[in-house]
Amino acid sequence: MTHPLHVTLPSVKAGMGDRASLYAGSTPDAPKPQAVLPEAGVRDRPRRFLVLGGDSDSNLGDHAILHGLCLALVHWTPDAQITVTSHLSRHQVLGRDMPGVVDVVPRGSKGLLRLLAAALRSDRIVLGGGGLLQDDDSRVKMPYWAARLALLAALNGSLTSTSLGAGPIRRRESRVWARWAARSLEQVSVRDPFAARNLEAALGRPVAITPDPAFLLPAAPAARARRYLEMLGLQPDRPLIGVSLRHWFHHRGGLVPRRYRHRLGLDRNDGSHQMQACLGELASALRELARVQDAQLLFMPSYPLPHEGDLDVCISLSRRLSEVPSAIAVIGDPLLYKALCGQLRLMISARMHPLILAASMGVPVVGLAYNGKFRGLFEMLDTPPRLIPLEDFRDGTANAGTLVGHAMDALREDRDLAARARRLAERALGDIGKQVARLPGKARASA
Repeated sequence: MTHPLHVTLPSVKAGMGDRASLYAGSTPDAPKPQAVLPEAGVRDRPRRFLVLGGDSDSNLGDHAILHGLCLALVHWTPDAQITVTSHLSRHQVLGRDMPGVVDVVPRGSKGLLRLLAAALRSDRIVLGGGGLLQDDDSRVKMPYWAARLALLAALNGSLTSTSLGAGPIRRRESRVWARWAARSLEQVSVRDPFAARNLEAALGRPVAITPDPAFLLPAAPAARARRYLEMLGLQPDRPLIGVSLRHWFHHRGGLVPRRYRHRLGLDRNDGSHQMQACLGELASALRELARVQDAQLLFMPSYPLPHEGDLDVCISLSRRLSEVPSAIAVIGDPLLYKALCGQLRLMISARMHPLILAASMGVPVVGLAYNGKFRGLFEMLDTPPRLIPLEDFRDGTANAGTLVGHAMDALREDRDLAARARRLAERALGDIGKQVARLPGKARASA
């Protein structure tokens, strides 16, 4: 299937130490060069990859990770045939035009046999990023992934990870599960220093850092983004502040994951008072920023499932700001999301991937952090951590003035984010290439 945006990734010469010149905010029209494979050898069939990861069906960040990883795999292995897991139908997933994706395995128990068959016939299984190794959401997440990886490794020893999100890992048993998970992997790669610190503490040894594959994501054409904004009724010549929020202050770290707690009605009122107080401070800050910048607001929820609450809190905040011109954009396409980020003057986000996509377009960013991965991102970007922990709104440590101050500092000082993000994209592409290079020159016979 031809990619509709003609994404071009320049080739990287193996063994020369060169980094690709990857312009991760553009969609060049030049013909795609052939990647130089890192090893010689004639293959009797295309290389097969099974890619596992987070909730790419509904979480725009996980979708961006998966798309970027597929781009890198196809860059290094142009004949790659990639299988992914999804709750969506095969037709729906293939309609997303992710490079190299040819097959879809259903998630959950109904897809288990197909998952095992895909593992047997794959040349490499890639655990492809997202916040998978952590016990913040639930204590069952670590044993779930450890057991799953052990099962797959028993069928196929060519199992590796790239750009994993790891941490928080707070409990002793979680560290045991982390060590078990790592034993199933040929190599362990995490996405930022926060993840490295957490996983190294659990494993007792260093781990590699590969920047998030979302840095590789191209943007949809700017004209498409402008048409989208016009459709929302926003004024094309007026500055735009992007806002991505999530519900917070809920119960965390128990045995029941939040998704199921929500379905069972167990967290219906968790943290509601604190969340309303937080929204009040955010409303005051955004009102002041809109006044100073003569700006409109674009609310951009990136994980709009009910148990996450992104859409609900964006709607609630927009109602508090009825005097400020605003719109809500629920976008499932990360390429369009990134293009819309390019139309912003500033992005304020309680999700990490809107910050990645905005920074990649050179847009100043302020994070509303719910764990240390936000600081890890700013460390990767080598820029001042303009962050406010969401928990600081609980006790009044942070307020509207804190957010306005960070935003104004970012607007004054963050001028080279696009170049920093581009360097991370180049590094991610090279690191993923090294992992692909470890495949044998001649593919195994079909299982």
